[in-house]
Amino acid sequence: MQLHKALNSYSTISDETFNEFKKFCTLNVIKKGETLLYLGDKAKYIHFICKGLLRTYFLDENGALYNKNLFFENFFSASVVSLLTKQESYLGIESLEDSIVIDIDFELYKELINKNNELKDFYIAYIEKNWIIEKENIEISLVIDDAKKRYLNFINKHPNIESRVAQHHIASHIGISATQLSRIRKSINICK
Repeated sequence: MQLHKALNSYSTISDETFNEFKKFCTLNVIKKGETLLYLGDKAKYIHFICKGLLRTYFLDENGALYNKNLFFENFFSASVVSLLTKQESYLGIESLEDSIVIDIDFELYKELINKNNELKDFYIAYIEKNWIIEKENIEISLVIDDAKKRYLNFINKHPNIESRVAQHHIASHIGISATQLSRIRKSINICK
């Protein structure tokens, strides 16, 4: 199963553990534009993406919308702060494509983590890779790299992204305006 393979990419999860884990997983088909978590709601689930594309977004004090992250197949999406604090989420989660996701009940997952070392090892490995190493690299890139380099790094990491996501979502994700992105794309095409 796709989810089991994704878990194993971080740490070995036995069939027995996976069978316990999948008891609190629900498969959902999500339409493009559907909201999985509204701003201000309390998060209950981690969403594993089998097929499709999700975004997490937030609003600033002036009501401007920003993408925090784009999540692709075989990745997990959630409002982690809301899950951990049980408070209202400052993030929303929306499907940018028709998607198939597995919703993982976070409370039941945490209970199992506390009893199961395999899942505990996965949890630690996942946090280290995605919430420490990857996040730090992104934060450094936002400060050090210019907009063109951030864009090129992003499309190199996700080669087919431009056929899947509107340009304004890409611009927001890499921290620039849609106008800046348009100029960058034109300059790259001129250089080819």
